[in-house]
Amino acid sequence: MQLDIKHWQMLTAIDKAGTLRKAAQALAISQSALSHRLAEAERRLGGSLFEKEGRGLRLTPAGRAMTQTANQIIPILQRAEFDFQQLAHKQAYVVRFGIAAYTCYHWLPAFLRFLKETEPRLQLELVASATQNPLTSLQQGDVDVILAPGHLTQPGVEAYQVFKDELVLVTHPYHKLASKAFIEAADLTSEDYLTYSKSAQPGFEYERFIRPSGVLPHLVTVVEATDAILELVAAGFGVSILSRWAIQASLKNNTLKAVSLGEHALGLEWSALIRQIESENSGARMVASLLAQWFADQNDKLA
Repeated sequence: MQLDIKHWQMLTAIDKAGTLRKAAQALAISQSALSHRLAEAERRLGGSLFEKEGRGLRLTPAGRAMTQTANQIIPILQRAEFDFQQLAHKQAYVVRFGIAAYTCYHWLPAFLRFLKETEPRLQLELVASATQNPLTSLQQGDVDVILAPGHLTQPGVEAYQVFKDELVLVTHPYHKLASKAFIEAADLTSEDYLTYSKSAQPGFEYERFIRPSGVLPHLVTVVEATDAILELVAAGFGVSILSRWAIQASLKNNTLKAVSLGEHALGLEWSALIRQIESENSGARMVASLLAQWFADQNDKLA
């Protein structure tokens, strides 16, 4: 290896801080020392990591690739040190956990009881903020495991298949569409439609159900919290399309109704996402594997 750990830390610091001055402050060194460190790294590599842009710096294509790698490596190294310290003192693996897209935790107490019985060294720390930017949170080390619907994968991310679900239309119990066996996209043309995302998500309803039909809902409103969507739908302020599993609690309470999308329904797969470079016996891998095991057991019980 040509670079030392201090050089990789430097790349992460500059990327997060945006300027050499702020990066130097984050690293608790002088700006001059950081400039020398950058020059040393470029000399060792035989190329430029940054190029001047006005008074600032801009990553070169090669520098961007190195920085992306640094942003993956440094959190893992920090995590390894933390895990070692925890285990050295016979404490638990603390695994930071988040859910992509949905704010649904009806299942969590039962899983935590299973986790305590199966692997008592594992302790989950819920990171609610990971819901909005799950892959970024995972790559930057803010979270270790993401339970995600759809196909939220990219290089450096590994997926454990967890369970199969269904996208459904969510309505007020007495809505005119609530009694249908299934709906077609054309049924939405006169509806006020609530969605949690400003952009179309790959593998979800817009790409697979709405766009192919060539029709659009009467009015589309973005409500970024799924809990808020459920409250609004239950109060009669519109309809939405969500995961059937994510709204189980509301369905059991009869505050909402779920209607299949199309005659053959619209399937949705959930996965546990971790960083690909996680070690074989890391806490993140253990949690991902146990999530798959637990959900499989739940499905067997319901079968």
